[in-house]
Amino acid sequence: MDRSQWLLVAHVVVFAIWFGTDLATFTLSRRVVSPTTTPQIRAAVAGGMMSVEIFARLCLPLAIGSGVLTAEDRGWIDWGWISGAVGIAAPLWSIAVWVIHASGPRIARRVASVDLIWRIAVAATLWVLAIWSLAANPDGPVSTRWLAVKLLCAAVIVSSGIAIRFLLRPFNTAFAEVLADGSSPEREATIADSIRRAQPFVVLIWAGLLVAATMGIAQPVL
Repeated sequence: MDRSQWLLVAHVVVFAIWFGTDLATFTLSRRVVSPTTTPQIRAAVAGGMMSVEIFARLCLPLAIGSGVLTAEDRGWIDWGWISGAVGIAAPLWSIAVWVIHASGPRIARRVASVDLIWRIAVAATLWVLAIWSLAANPDGPVSTRWLAVKLLCAAVIVSSGIAIRFLLRPFNTAFAEVLADGSSPEREATIADSIRRAQPFVVLIWAGLLVAATMGIAQPVL
């Protein structure tokens, strides 16, 4: 296989890992938020859930990076040095995600703050490129409509992830209190409400992944 085929395989593998680990994380989260489960078991399941979730988190930058490089190699876009910059930034972003997961609280908070700003910038860029490409087709930065739709899906996914991060802040506080001091109706209500508010954005991420995959499968890419 040539370089573009290897990139395409990598892109598909990243998608499969991302979707699979996201589904596994959601399944495990049911046990974490269950008030009938003891705090000790909830803590153990939460640890396992985070070990699975990190793979889904790593897949976002890798999917964007492999997708851009694949599109450039196959002539679907012509971004020149920008594609190369994305190819370098994607693994660096994944390293930052891993640092947040594996480091102590102080370093993790600092890197997470930078990561949040970066995600907002990436989301804004994706929205601009997607809307521009769809509105100016075929004269936008992405001239192929199906690929512009994939770009729109990426914008939805990154934006949904940012929304989830903010919506789960009360959950993080309440869950830490449950593990430290035990369950209470108020804490469980906060946990349940945070999950309820975040769930629509989880569905949006899944929908974005499936639509993006469908757009790719519908094209003669091999």
